[in-house]
Order: sequence, then C-alpha cells, then structure tokens
Amino acid sequence: MFACIDLGGTNLRGTWVSGSGERGEVNLIARPRTLEGTKESLLALISSIRKDASSNLRGVGLATAGPLDHRSRQYLQTSNMPELNFFKMGDFLNEQTGLMVSMDNDAQAAALGETWQGCLAGEQEAVVITLGTGVGSGVIIDGDIWRANHFTGPELGHLYLGPGRRKRCGCGQVGCAETWLNKEALVDLCQDEGMFGSDVRDLHQAVDNREPRALKVMERYGRRLGLYLSSLQVIFGVRSIGLSGGLSSFLPYCEDWVWDTLRKRFQHRSWWLPERIAASSDPEMSALLGMARTLVMAEEGRW
Repeated sequence: MFACIDLGGTNLRGTWVSGSGERGEVNLIARPRTLEGTKESLLALISSIRKDASSNLRGVGLATAGPLDHRSRQYLQTSNMPELNFFKMGDFLNEQTGLMVSMDNDAQAAALGETWQGCLAGEQEAVVITLGTGVGSGVIIDGDIWRANHFTGPELGHLYLGPGRRKRCGCGQVGCAETWLNKEALVDLCQDEGMFGSDVRDLHQAVDNREPRALKVMERYGRRLGLYLSSLQVIFGVRSIGLSGGLSSFLPYCEDWVWDTLRKRFQHRSWWLPERIAASSDPEMSALLGMARTLVMAEEGRW
C-alpha cells in the first residue's frame, strides 16, 4: 500500500493505491503558496492517507509539476512554484515519514499510470500527452518512462508549432505547442467565435447541443491537436497515443478533426499513423497510479 500524491500549483490531492492498482477515495486540499505551508500540508495529507489505508504504507509517491530532478528528488527552478525552487522534497518526506519516497514529473507519472491501469493498459510503448493549464508529456518505452539524456525527460509541450500565436510560453519562447493547446488557448478559441469569456466548462454542453460556434471551436482545436500529434508520430511512431489532463475530455468532440488532419499529413506515409488515440477515463488518477507503479518497480529493483 502506497500514499500517492499529486502536487499542483493550487491543490494537493492524494489517496492510497495498492500494488495491484486498487485505490481509495481521493482527498483534495488547498496548497499554501509557501514552502513551510506546503510541507505541513503534505505531511497532513500523508497522515490522513495512512489512517484511511487498509494496511501499512510502504512508500510515498509524489507526482508534481517541475522541472525537477527525479534522481535527487529535488525541484529545479520551477515554472509556477518559486517557493519550492531547489528544495529537496524527497529527502524531507523520507526523513519525516520514514518511508521510501519516489518523486517524478506529473505528466510522466500520468503516462506510466495510463499504460499500467488506464486508457492504454498493457501498452509497452506509448506517448501520453497531458492537456490542461500546460501541456505535459510522457514517453513509455519497454513499459518504463523514457527520458533520453534529459534527466527531466523530454518536454514535448515545447515543440515548436509555429509563430501565429504570440503568447509567450512559460519556458520563455514563442510558438510552443503548449501555447496552442492549453486551456488558455481553448478559451481564446471560444472568444474568437464569440462564445463565453473565461472558462471552458460550458463548452461541453454547447457541443452537445450542436451549437455551430462550439463545433467550430472543436474543429479548430482538433486540427491543432492533429498537427501536433503528427509531429510526435514522425519522431516516435508509436501504436497508441493517450491523452490525460482536464482537456482530455474534449477528445470525443474533436477526434474526427484530429484523425482527418493526421490522415492528410500522412497520406503518403500511412505507416506513421497511430492505431488508436484514447482519452483517460479518470485523469485525476493518472499520475497517482503512475507513482504507485514507480514504487512497485522500485521494490522489484527496476526503478
């Protein structure tokens, strides 16, 4: 039994997960925007999970935004959490709980979780993209996270998609896929079509009602996503692509446009097409499951 936690800029959520993928009810708490507050909240959440678990905890898995060094379990200069910069969170949790601690990028953990117990369960090779406030990525090869020579892992949200969108990315550049596909980009598409102003929660209903403006938003977003995935397929050529994160629920609404773009891009290279693109059925669990998997693999000497 493991305490698995997802640490974001605003909230902490976590639950117990067993080595076979069984899990408890997810607890969600606000994260103070200070180092001391974050430390206290983490320990309180782990204590709560320990009480809820049906057997003793054997480890703590922390999925988190970064960048971070998973080897030293230390934050680097983070994009959105400056109060955590360069803090050795793994050492702190180990000292305070006495448990084995694994720490990894949330998007890479999500990829491992989706190929273990999620929408791509059983796949040994896949690319999983997390669509939300940002665009994260995880590449799975031989059932494990592939990092190349980047100890942070390849950050595919920073592939260049073109200059048309002038929003500056968190990495400091212009034209990154993240700025074309994140929540802000989808909100901007809605505004371009004269729809609501600051949220995407009403977009599901609008598409279900077949509102022309909402369908146009989904076409434009789907074509962007298809272009992005075509670039990934040229590099990785995987059989399966997974989507997680809050915006993954829009795949059923835009997947026709995604596939149309992929087929047009690969009309002379059809072997580059993936066999399937699947969305997570429970994106809030993706990274939590992934961290449980890292701890199972660590116990087996494979992590």
